Amino acid sequence: MPSKGNGDPLFQGKGANLIKNRKQVLLALSGGVDSAICAHLLKRQGYHVHGLFIKMTDRSQEEASLSSARKIAKALSISFSVIDKTQAFRRTVIDYFLNTYQTGLTPNPCVVCNPAIKFATLIEVSRGLGIETLATGHYARVKTSKKGKTFLLKGLDKAKDQSYFLHRLDKDLLKRLKFPLGLLSRKRVEKIAAEIGIKSLIQQESQDVCFLRGDYRQYLRRALGTKFERPGPIKTADGTTKGYHNGLSGFTIGQRRGLGIPDARPFYVVRLEPATNTLVIGKEEELFTSRCKVREINWLVEPSEKMLVSIQVKLRSRHVPANANLKLYTSSGGREGVVYFMKPQRAVTPGQFAVFYKGPLVLGGGTVCR
Repeated sequence: MPSKGNGDPLFQGKGANLIKNRKQVLLALSGGVDSAICAHLLKRQGYHVHGLFIKMTDRSQEEASLSSARKIAKALSISFSVIDKTQAFRRTVIDYFLNTYQTGLTPNPCVVCNPAIKFATLIEVSRGLGIETLATGHYARVKTSKKGKTFLLKGLDKAKDQSYFLHRLDKDLLKRLKFPLGLLSRKRVEKIAAEIGIKSLIQQESQDVCFLRGDYRQYLRRALGTKFERPGPIKTADGTTKGYHNGLSGFTIGQRRGLGIPDARPFYVVRLEPATNTLVIGKEEELFTSRCKVREINWLVEPSEKMLVSIQVKLRSRHVPANANLKLYTSSGGREGVVYFMKPQRAVTPGQFAVFYKGPLVLGGGTVCR
């Protein structure tokens, strides 16, 4: 169970202690501006907010975030607690990150972390407290239809929309979620922080993956040791050997730098072939493809043949959605299929996630595979 914070008996894991006749919400409080303003807005909506800091790494930056989260909870007069999930995070997220690179694929740890660690922890703690409603500072929206079905939608701020990272959630969980920032812009969120006087308490966000600092290749080299450096050939698509690499884990599709092969027109990484430890390179036009396979699809909306025509697909969180059709394999039970793009897409990367949209509605998503 989480450790108690601010001396609040509400956070000792006993639902019987909850304040009667008050709406309760369990919020993932990170120490950043988004979750802080999320707490503020939920309080304004009449909720009794329980802030939960989920400790996932031993990095000094996370210790600073924890300190900020404590100060924010005190300033906003909300109960606060900490739960240590460093071991689960290592097993589930870091091991996935390392194993994926070793198999010649490119991982997205944030997509995996959300359902397996962040929301799983919120569910676990909420069960002990008897709290139904969960919240995070994600820029996304949930909407319930007249028939009682709940859907995930993009956040209104196109530059900050984070629905891509939430597509692997269980669709039955959506009805329990609140995303107060989904209707706001990031500028408005920062303005609110200044207006209520907590801007100085907030930990500055890092642009890195939470367990990384700097170049991911250095992290892989330290973590994998000799497994990282497995020399092999660099070839073009026609089989011509152009040079040698020191390990496939140091490359990703679309990469231009670090190849060490000069030419009148630059080479790019086009494909990784772990079976032969070969790095395949080519010119920029060879990076474009008109289709890709997807597997392990998680549906937030029950799929139908009609629904999968004229959808939009995001291949990375910052990718401009591409118009496409999706054809599911009948033998896969809706879990595998092929995306056919209206226009060829650049650097489609196995291991990353393809997320399907109909306008602002998130249909679901799956893993891009070879």
